Amino acid sequence: MIGAGTNRGADRARAPDLAFRLLAFGGSLTMFLVQPPADLWFLAWLAPLPWLAIVQDEHPPADHRPWLMLWAAGVAFWLAAIHWLRLPHPATSIGWVALSAYLGIYLPLFLWLARRLVHGWRWPLVAAAPIAWMACEQLHGWILGGFTFAGLGHTQWRWTALIQCADAIGAVGVSGVVMAGAAGLASLRRSPAQGIAAALLVVAVLGYGNWRLATVPQAEGRPLDVLLVQGSIDTELKHDPDAAGDVARHYDDLTMAGLAAASTKPDLVVWPETMWRWGLVEIDPAEQLTEAVVERMIGLAPPDADAARQAERQTKARAALARERLDALAVYARRYGTPWLVGLDKQVITPRAPGGAEYFNCGLFLDATGAPLACYDKMYPVMFGEYVPLADRFPWLYRLTPLPAGLTAGRTPVAVTIADRQVAATICYETALPMAVRDIVLRLAAAGRRPDVIVNLTNDGWFWGSSELDMHLTAAIFRAVEVRTPIVIAANTGFSAAIDGSGRLLERGPRRATATLRARVQPDGRPSPWLAVGSVAGWAAVAVVTAAACARGLCPPGSRTAVPARGAVPVAGPALVPPPTFGRE
Repeated sequence: MIGAGTNRGADRARAPDLAFRLLAFGGSLTMFLVQPPADLWFLAWLAPLPWLAIVQDEHPPADHRPWLMLWAAGVAFWLAAIHWLRLPHPATSIGWVALSAYLGIYLPLFLWLARRLVHGWRWPLVAAAPIAWMACEQLHGWILGGFTFAGLGHTQWRWTALIQCADAIGAVGVSGVVMAGAAGLASLRRSPAQGIAAALLVVAVLGYGNWRLATVPQAEGRPLDVLLVQGSIDTELKHDPDAAGDVARHYDDLTMAGLAAASTKPDLVVWPETMWRWGLVEIDPAEQLTEAVVERMIGLAPPDADAARQAERQTKARAALARERLDALAVYARRYGTPWLVGLDKQVITPRAPGGAEYFNCGLFLDATGAPLACYDKMYPVMFGEYVPLADRFPWLYRLTPLPAGLTAGRTPVAVTIADRQVAATICYETALPMAVRDIVLRLAAAGRRPDVIVNLTNDGWFWGSSELDMHLTAAIFRAVEVRTPIVIAANTGFSAAIDGSGRLLERGPRRATATLRARVQPDGRPSPWLAVGSVAGWAAVAVVTAAACARGLCPPGSRTAVPARGAVPVAGPALVPPPTFGRE
C-alpha cells in the first residue's frame, strides 16, 4: 500500500511536469506556424499563449533543470524558423545549429524576466510580457551585429495600419503590441481589466496608424521610374569559369526584354547584388606594379626612362587596369541608354591591407554613357557570411570556412541624383538591420542628400526559394516605415519589390523565377520619431528588465507578498523575497 501511494504521488508530480513541457514545446510550434513558410500570421495574437501560461503559473514543476528544457524548446523554434540557413553550403549547417543554439537562450530569458515582473514586482501580465519580449528582441537584434528575422511583429506586415507605429517604436515595438494583445487574451479569465487594457492599446495603435496613413504627402512631380531586373540563378560556393558570362547574358536578356516592353525608358535600371561577376579593380598609388604588368597594360618602357617617367608609367598602368573593368560595363550601359545600378565586387590592391588586398561588395551607378557616377561599398557585412572576426589579423581562420576571403566594410553611404531624386543604395541584409538603414539615412540627410528612395541589391539565390525570401522582404517593409522612405529591391531569385513609405507592398516579383518589375516610386519624406531618436522603446524595455533582474524590487516593503509554495502555510504579514523560480530548492 505504501508503494502504491508512492507511485500515485510520483504520477501526480509528473503530470504538471508533462504539462510544462507541452506548453514549452507547444509554444515553439505555434510561434513557428505564424512565421513563413506556414505564415498563419493572423494567429500571431494567439501563438504566445502557451508560453504566457508558463509565465502565469504560480506553482512551477519540480524539475530542477527547467531552464535547459526551455532552452531546448527555444532551439527547436529557431532550428525550424531559420532552416534555410543550412542551404548555401554544408558548412553553413554548423552556423545554422550554432545560431539556433544562441537564439534559443532568449526563450528562457523572456520567461524568467516576465515571471520576475509578474510574480516579483506584481506587474500585470499585459505590461510584463511585452516589455520582457521587447527587451529580448532588442538584445538579439543588436548583440553580435544583430539578428532580426522572425520577429513576432513581422508577422503583421499585411496589417498596414498596425505597423505604422514602427515609425515611433520600431519593429521591436510592433512585436510588443502583438505580445500585449496575446497577454490580454491570456489574462481575460483572471483579470478582465487586463484584457480591456490590451484592447485599448491595440485600438490606440490602430488609431495612430490610420492618422499616419492620412498624412501621406501628396505626390509632387513625376515618380521615379525604376526597372528592377530579377533573374533566377541559384548560387553555390564553387568556382565555375563559365558562370560569369552566363549570368551576364541572363540578366542582359531580361533587361533588354524589360526595356522593350515599354515605350519609354526608365530613369534607372537595377541589377541585383554581384550579378556582374567581373569585379572592379582599384590600385593604391603606394602599390608598386611589376614591370611585366606595366608593359602588358601600356607597352614597353623607352630605354632612357628615368625615375619620373617610370612613376608616370606606374600611374598610367594603374588607371588602365581600373578602366579595363569599367569599359566592359560601359558597353552594357550604353545599350540600355539610361542610368544603371549594378551589383558587383571590388578589389582594392594596397600594401596597407593584410594579404595585400581589400575586398568590397558594391553597387556601382553608371550614367547612360557608361561613365561611373558613384560606387557604394557595403557598410555592414554579415559576420561569418561575409567576414570572420579577427581574420584580418589571423588569415588562417578563413581556412576553417568556405569563404576564400573576407569583405571590408565600406565607410560612406552614397546617394546619386537620378531624375531629380536622391537615390541611395544598400546591399543584401543591410535592410535587416534597423540601425544600419537609420544610420545611412541620417548621414546622407546631414550632408543635404536625404534619400527619396532606397535601392536594395540582394542575391538570395543562396536559399533556393525558401522562406528566407519572405523574411528578408518583411524586414525591408519595416525599414521603409521606420525611416519613412520608399524602398525598391532587385533580388536574384526573388523577391524583387517596391515598397512605399507606409510599408505598402506595391510590386513583388515571383519566387525563384525571372521577372522585370517597372516600379514608379513617389518620395515620402515625412518626419519619423524613430529616425530622430532610434530604438528608445527597445532600450527602455532593456533598462526595465535589467532593473528587474538586478534589484529586489521597486515597490516599498509591504506592497508585495511572496507566493507560497505548494503545501506551505502562509505567514501573516508582508514578505520581501526574491520572485519564485522554476526549480525548487
